[in-house]
Amino acid sequence: MENGKKGLLALSAFTILYVAFSIPALINYFKPKSYIEINGKKYTESDLEKERPAIVVKLKKDYVEGMRRGFEQFANDKILELEAKEKNIKPNEVVAKGIGSYTPSATEIQAIYEQYKDQFGGAKLETVQDRIVGYLKNLKEQEYYGELTKRYRVDFFMEEVKNVKQDVAEKGNPSLGPEKAKVTVIEFSDFECPYCKRSQATTKQLREQYKDKIRWVFRDYPLPFHRNAMFAHIAANCAIEQNKYWDYFNLLFENSENLVKENVILLAEKAGLDKTKFNACLADSGKISSEIEADIADGQAVGVNGTPAFFINGIFVEGAQPIGAFQKIIDEELSK
Repeated sequence: MENGKKGLLALSAFTILYVAFSIPALINYFKPKSYIEINGKKYTESDLEKERPAIVVKLKKDYVEGMRRGFEQFANDKILELEAKEKNIKPNEVVAKGIGSYTPSATEIQAIYEQYKDQFGGAKLETVQDRIVGYLKNLKEQEYYGELTKRYRVDFFMEEVKNVKQDVAEKGNPSLGPEKAKVTVIEFSDFECPYCKRSQATTKQLREQYKDKIRWVFRDYPLPFHRNAMFAHIAANCAIEQNKYWDYFNLLFENSENLVKENVILLAEKAGLDKTKFNACLADSGKISSEIEADIADGQAVGVNGTPAFFINGIFVEGAQPIGAFQKIIDEELSK
């Protein structure tokens, strides 16, 4: 019995010591690792998530996407090792043997040249042929990796980051589509931004696909380092009173690489704007400038720091994303 008491006391002492040493460790474990202090007050990640949820969602999505790229590289290395073992060769020999002595045909090269002619800036085929050959060989390698991925049953199980919705007002900005549409897309964009220009083909395709199911609102977000953007946005707003906004809008994006003041004015004439009314609007554009500055401030308040930026029923989509990124959210919103 005496031995039992001693054992119980020893166990109790051990438990006390264990708890004594564990509590600080647990506190440190759950203690916020990242925070800021402002005027002596601490703000943690939970404060950021509460007040700027879109920023946190973006950071999480960037992290998950980065992890996916890391896993893809990891998987590529592993399947090369497995294939090398299967064929009794070295891992760095697998791809070369897998695609063989592939050389792109003249037809393939010409097709790529025609497809990306504008991006080559008018360069002749012989000037960019080596780049095209390298591009086609890379595509062949990626195709082979795809075959290996299927053969060795590579599946990704990535964390799904839940979208958050923010209140983003239209503020009377130009729009397309019915006011009572189930889905409203608010775009913050810049006429001089090349990525914004590229995204216009996608946005047009979406409007054609969903028709009256969606409403599209355009809000001004001229970036400060685009020297001609602010004037172009002021000029575009001067077209509203003449019911020529969208005609002028399309011309400005089509000529986004040349939006010097003189050309912006010429494009206004091409859009059919009354010259006298247009010039009078430009001369008294203080109110329009203030409205544009308000658009920029509103965008910044909901996490916009570059263009293009879209809010689909308040869900943030950043950049010139592929059409599938928009369709996924729009379809989910329409199904509710």
